[in-house]
Amino acid sequence: MRKRLPAISLVGMRTRKEVADYLSEAGDKARFELSYKMSAPFLDEIEQLVRGKVLSAHACCPSTEFFPNLGSGDPAVIEQSFRDMRSTLATALRFGASIVVLHPGYVTDSAMSSDYKIRSVLLSQPEFKADLRFAEGSICGPDYNRQDNYLRFASRAKDHLVELAALYRQQGVRLAAENLNPRVGYLFHSPEEMVGLAKLHPNLYLCLDVGHLRISSFAYGFDFLEGIRTIVETGKVATCHLHSNSSSPVRFRDDHHSIDRNGFPLEAVLEILAGSEANLVLETVEEPLRNSLVLRELLKDL
Repeated sequence: MRKRLPAISLVGMRTRKEVADYLSEAGDKARFELSYKMSAPFLDEIEQLVRGKVLSAHACCPSTEFFPNLGSGDPAVIEQSFRDMRSTLATALRFGASIVVLHPGYVTDSAMSSDYKIRSVLLSQPEFKADLRFAEGSICGPDYNRQDNYLRFASRAKDHLVELAALYRQQGVRLAAENLNPRVGYLFHSPEEMVGLAKLHPNLYLCLDVGHLRISSFAYGFDFLEGIRTIVETGKVATCHLHSNSSSPVRFRDDHHSIDRNGFPLEAVLEILAGSEANLVLETVEEPLRNSLVLRELLKDL
């Protein structure tokens, strides 16, 4: 593994003081990913603290009412998605980030709210109910990503991803599509789908979210570590989100817990990632400094 500093997402920090306190403990080694939950005023507040220490930004940043939905067949939704992604590109350039992470799209023409409660209401609508396997978490069945309706939305999302990646490349920023949770209405959950995205275009990269993939491994029935290996072997993983969750074959939770909780096979995951060039970004919502220290210690031996 090339020597590099782990980064931490700012998704779990809400105030300038929290960021400053983290920096006072983590010191010059601190690196960050800007979060999709950060408002424009909050970005202004922390700019002097983190500028020059930002590796990536998670779209949309600043935060917006809707997530980009590149799978939509509604021209207005696509137009809004590209507008918000241009704004995120401007943020990345402003803070010196070389990567932007994107949730690629959804199995609906509707705009997808960035508010979890509103989004959950949308996912409970009749258009999704037939594909529910587990109501809690709106989890899909293992054949969901092979259905004609799903594939139609996935095809549109791929076309728009290529277009957007080219736009980003013109500004020297890599666009990284993230594997999502295996929920009805969400696109791109499986290792095979991520391999397909990696092959789409030289300018399109991947964000491997190991927490999401863990949930997908239970929903789809594939080996988790082999899934990571399959995605890493594409050579297109630009960044990786690290967090654990309390999921199991009958429990699907995107907890974003500390990396050494829930029996998460952290050391095995890091060994696989050792062969990649991916940034390692902690996307935990608890114990930011302790998670950073745990990860740094483990990286010493890799």
